[in-house]
Order: sequence, then structure tokens, then C-alpha cells
Amino acid sequence: MSVVLVCGLAFALGAIPFALLVVRACKGIDVRTVGSGNVGATNASRAFATRRGRLIAFVAIYVLDAAKGFAPAWWGPEFAPTLPAMTVGVLGGSAAVLGHVFTPLLGFRGGKGVATATGALFALDWLVAAIAIGVFFVVRAATGHVFFGSLALATALPVAAIAMHVDTAFGERLAFTLLCALLAALLFWTHRSNLQKHFAARTAGGA
Repeated sequence: MSVVLVCGLAFALGAIPFALLVVRACKGIDVRTVGSGNVGATNASRAFATRRGRLIAFVAIYVLDAAKGFAPAWWGPEFAPTLPAMTVGVLGGSAAVLGHVFTPLLGFRGGKGVATATGALFALDWLVAAIAIGVFFVVRAATGHVFFGSLALATALPVAAIAMHVDTAFGERLAFTLLCALLAALLFWTHRSNLQKHFAARTAGGA
């Protein structure tokens, strides 16, 4: 199986909108009519009335979205053995993230890509992923905003990827380093509306 086919299948897997499917199955509504309209775990959990229901929904959807990134990054190299495993894993994981963010099933308007990116990163380098997630939770707790935690995670990714592998980050692990940098840029881009709303609110409050 060629790397092109691996990426194609990864994109198709990433394009499955689990948030929409779970909310529709459990609540009978379109998640795009809830809260921000985003098809991710955080917004989907708002469709549930109880704290317990929201937590269960968030965890379930996050895990499903993460699995979309994990699977092609972990197993993809087995189907393209003539190329470096890290390169194939990076390409497969990246394709899954792009499928989630630009899903054709929803008019190329998908989720923000945090969970799917996390899954891919755990498959490629669990320690770097764990550091970034740790940063997410610290910033999330300190600010009270999920999107600030997501942006902190994005910033931590390339920093951790380089710091944990100084000797090889720009050598044999260059593909992974570039992935972390590109994911950071993508996450900032997908969260641009959150940043705009936050700074608009602060400006209005200070007026």
C-alpha cells in the first residue's frame, strides 16, 4: 500500500464527525445548532443537561476523535515499509487532522483538530504529547478557558519536540519537528475566532 493511499484513508477517517453523530444519536439534534456550532468534544458536551452527561460526552467524543489521529500514525508505517516509519506516521497523522478540520461531509467546516492531533502525537512520541497535554491542563485551570489551554498546548508542542530531542530534532526526527510546528500554526488558526471574541470582550470591558 502506498503512502498516498495511507494518507487518503487517514483523511477519510479524520473526516468522520463523531461529535455530530454522538449528539444526534443521544439527543436527536444537530451539534452545529448548539453553542458555538463547532463539531468538537467541548461544544458537543454542551448539548447535555447534566454535569455528568457533559463529562461523559466530552470524554467519549475526545477519545473517538483522538483515535482518528492515532490509528494512521501508529499503523500507517506498516503499509508503506519502504519509507521511514516516522515520515509515514507523520503524514498519516497529518492527513487525519486535516480530514477532521476540513471534513467534506460538513462542507469542509469541521472541528478545531486538538483531539485528533493529540492522538497522532501520542502514536508518534507519547512523551512530547504528554508534556503538551500537561501544559494544556495547567493553563486551562489557571485561565478558566479551554481555548487558552489549547493554544498553550500548541505552543508547547514544537518546544517540547526540540527540547526532548535536541540532537535529532532537525535530523532524523525533522518530520516530527515540522509536524509539531505546523500543528501549532493550525491550532492557532482554528482558534482565531475564540481569540477575536476574547480580545473584543476585553476591549469592550475596558471601554
